[in-house]
This record gives sequence, structure tokens and C-alpha cells, in this order.
Amino acid sequence: LSDIDIVVDGCYGNPNGNGDFVSSGSPAVELAMDLQKHYPAARLDVHGQFQTAALLWHNDPILDSLWIDIATARTEFYPYPAANPEVEASSIRQDLYRRDFTINALALRLTPPLVGELLDFFGGVLDLEQRKIRVLHSNSFIEDPTRIYRAVRFAVRLGFEIETQTKEYIRYAISSGIYEKQREESNKSFDQNRRVPALETRLKSELKYILQSPYWKRSLKLLGELKALRCIHPTLELSPQLWRQIRSVDRCLQRFDAHRSLTHWEIRLEVLIAYLDPEYREKVAQNLQLQVESLERLQHLELAKNQIIETLFQSPKNSQVFWLFKAYSLPMLILIAVQSTRPVRQRIWQYLTQLQEIKPPLNGNDLKAMGYKPGRQFKQMLDDLLTLTLDGAVSDRTSAEAFLKQNYPLEAKLS
Repeated sequence: LSDIDIVVDGCYGNPNGNGDFVSSGSPAVELAMDLQKHYPAARLDVHGQFQTAALLWHNDPILDSLWIDIATARTEFYPYPAANPEVEASSIRQDLYRRDFTINALALRLTPPLVGELLDFFGGVLDLEQRKIRVLHSNSFIEDPTRIYRAVRFAVRLGFEIETQTKEYIRYAISSGIYEKQREESNKSFDQNRRVPALETRLKSELKYILQSPYWKRSLKLLGELKALRCIHPTLELSPQLWRQIRSVDRCLQRFDAHRSLTHWEIRLEVLIAYLDPEYREKVAQNLQLQVESLERLQHLELAKNQIIETLFQSPKNSQVFWLFKAYSLPMLILIAVQSTRPVRQRIWQYLTQLQEIKPPLNGNDLKAMGYKPGRQFKQMLDDLLTLTLDGAVSDRTSAEAFLKQNYPLEAKLS
């Protein structure tokens, strides 16, 4: 066990948690400070503004690297849909009511006289037994669309089913248009003060959880069935064409990045964004705080695709294909491949599996052994040899040396 959450009820003298909040201080912080006196090896972090604290152990011989979060029971409200919530102290019942699903709204009482009592105000135990993901109230997804993604993530990871009424709440929230309206307002704010909208910040976190998980394909399928990709952009849906691209990029990553030098979940997210019309990609990528490299790929994707298609249409030599594709990174080639026709994909595959592996018969040491002095011309000489090798005009050391003697006379080099 590496993480424990403790909630201190802000309502005193009422076992049902229905009293008034009577403490002017922070019960959570007070408890954390008392615990730290008993466990001085723990580091204490206090966040007074939020009435929370944390105790952290690092490589403790008994507790290992334990992390205990302690918070004062709170309720929350959203000043507008998809905003960050505002909170105030409350009872444990109200604190649990602000959770996303019934199975996450369970607690154990730690104080007398009912130590160990299970607090289940909303039927979470029954939903666990029936393997159901059930939302706590009808406006939950209106308030926070990222709960849709959490519902999918929990359902797929745990092998649960999203309860029927909860699915209806999801579909209603998506079809209401509230996310598009909120996104427009957020984008105006973003343009004015460059602050990333709260919705997109939370959405990116959920997308990361899903797209880096072992079950990301099943999760994406369920998001598609619920039309929930519209939370990323109102035009984004999991069409058969996009699903083919998703499966294709996965094969490419497994084949060409088996050691995971790339961040696979980000590449998958790029594929989703790249499926949008070009005029939408940059804004969506900015709001989701993608890396600079990802932004640049999405910005230049259409131009790169057009240049490649134009060149390949002329049936170029192998060397022309090689130098054309060498100018692009592996992630860019993957994006281009999954969006292109079969002939283009075949040429990119040929480059990655064959042409990229071809080397000229001579290297720099061979050139020095022939009497050439190292310099800037070495690169041109080796590039020329590679070009001829790719096109079959040079196949061995003899033909390579003959080419160099004819085109780069040693006397001229030494003079």
C-alpha cells in the first residue's frame, strides 16, 4: 500500500455528518501535525489554502515509501460548466457526494464508537458487486466532461459496465453542446492571457492515462461508441477510417520503435488530432499542451504530405525516395503513412525497412586509406556513393573506388 487518503469530517458532534462546520482552523492540517509528532521521519507538506496536508515516508524500514493525503471534508460547486471547482468545508457525506462514481464514494470510519464502519451513502458496494460504473448525479458530466473519460477508463480496466442511465447522462451532456460553448469561451480567454483552459488541462491528463495503458484500444473503442471524442473537438468521431489509422500507427510503433525511444501515447494523440481538418489541429494541440515537436508536426503535416505525393507521383529512383524521406523524423513519417494511400505507405515502408539500411561500400576510413584528406568533401563523396548504391550503379568496393577516382581525382584533392 503506497497511498492512503484520509478525510477529516468538518462537522463535529453529529455522527450522521449533518451538523454545521464549527472549526475555524483546518482539522486536516491539525491531524497531520499531530501524526508527524508521532512519526518524525515523515515529511510534512501543508496546503493551508485548500485545508489539506500530506505525510510522506521515503524508504522507511517499516512503511517504505508511504504517502498519506489528509483533507478536510469538503463540498464543491462549479461556477460554470467545465470550470475548476470551488470548494468549502462540509460533512463527510457531502464530501463523498462530490466524487465521480458510487464505487469511489466509499469510506471507512476511523474514530470511535464505530471504528471500521463502512460509509456507503450512495450504493457503491452494490455497484461493486454488480460490476457497474454509476455516476452520482445527473449533472456530473455537464460539470466535468473528463468524468466521461474516467468512466470509460474504470470500466475497461476493471471489466465493469457503464450503467445504462449513466450512459444516457453521457450522451445528453455531449449532445447538449455545452462543451463547444465552454471551449469557445475558454479559447477567448486563452487568446487574451495565454492561460490554458482548465477543461483541456484535465482532459489531457485523462487522455494520457488512457492512451498509455495496456487497454487503450478498448477504451478508445468505447469512447467512440459514446461519441466522447467530441470532447476533444466537436467534429472528431471514431470513424472506420480513423480506427484504421489508429491500428496502423500501433503496428508502426511496434515495428520501428520497439525500444520506445518515442512517447507512444503522444503519437497516438497526434493521430487523433491529425484526423481533424487542418485548420483545427493547431488550436486543439495548443490547448492540450502538446510538446513543441508535436505542434510542429501537426502544423507541417499537410505540406509534407503534398510534397511527398508530388514527388512519388513522378516514379522517382530509390535514391530520390531515400533523400526525400530522410528529411523527416520517424513520427512525421508515421503520421504521413497512416493518412496516405497504399502506394505512399508502401514507399514509406520500403524506406524504413530497406532503403534506410543500405550503406555505401566505402566509409570514411576507406577514403583516408585511398589518400583523401578528411574534410567537408568527405560527406559529399559518401552521399554520392550512397546515392549510386541505392540505385544499383555501385555495388562493391571496386566500382565505388572507380567512381571516386573518376569524379574526385586524387591529384586535384592533394593540390
